Amino acid sequence: MKLANKDRSKADKHPGFFGKLLFNTDVYRRVGGYLLCGLLLFIVAWAVGYFLLSEGFLKNTFLVDKIFGVKGSETLGTWWAERLGETIKIFKWEINTADTFGTWGNILLVTVKIFAHHFLIVLLFVFFLNRFKVGRSTLALFYFLIYTVLTGLVAGTNSYPYPAQGLVRIGALVTFLRFAVWVWFSYSLLLASTVNWTWLQTSSFTDGSWQKEGKFWSGPQLFGDTKEVFIFGLLFLLVSSFAEARLIVFYGHHLF
Repeated sequence: MKLANKDRSKADKHPGFFGKLLFNTDVYRRVGGYLLCGLLLFIVAWAVGYFLLSEGFLKNTFLVDKIFGVKGSETLGTWWAERLGETIKIFKWEINTADTFGTWGNILLVTVKIFAHHFLIVLLFVFFLNRFKVGRSTLALFYFLIYTVLTGLVAGTNSYPYPAQGLVRIGALVTFLRFAVWVWFSYSLLLASTVNWTWLQTSSFTDGSWQKEGKFWSGPQLFGDTKEVFIFGLLFLLVSSFAEARLIVFYGHHLF
């Protein structure tokens, strides 16, 4: 027992390069650690998906599909045109009411659905799992790393429902950079800003004794840089939802 405690204390004193970043008290260093580790995992997962798995391997999963769907409205543009007229004149510009409201109205509608999808995922797998800590790692950190691997496999196998940008399977990286990278980034920000929201803690997975560290319904302590990172995380999640919604409407997937 003494030897185990000695080894543990030695590991705490010398956590290594990644350990110093992942478990740093500074929120921005934690984000850097998540992104650096995540990038390495993403590259490996992308290579595995590209070279070893078949194209479209992860299609029709919640990694690419949305819980609330992406269905838009076919009559949104005509509804506004009946009330505002066929054209609207703004200064010197004359715009088609049906086309403009049909396109941008659907983009906003699909944005709300995609954001709701991701926010539900964040509630369950980031905020909730951050309530449990094993050693120095929260369960949400394990989810983030697994999610990173799966995202790499999605990009590597071109499992996005949208046509690849350029060369088919390599072009899926461009699709990833258009919106999925911002989802991934927002998850890391929300994870880093709520990492101290611990409710139950244990020393290891083999240790069955969980100790309470706080109240379950208490909110995370957000102040200073932590509050900024939390807000940035929500904003990036919204931006990524908007970026994907534009892609969905552009390719007409909101009408399927």
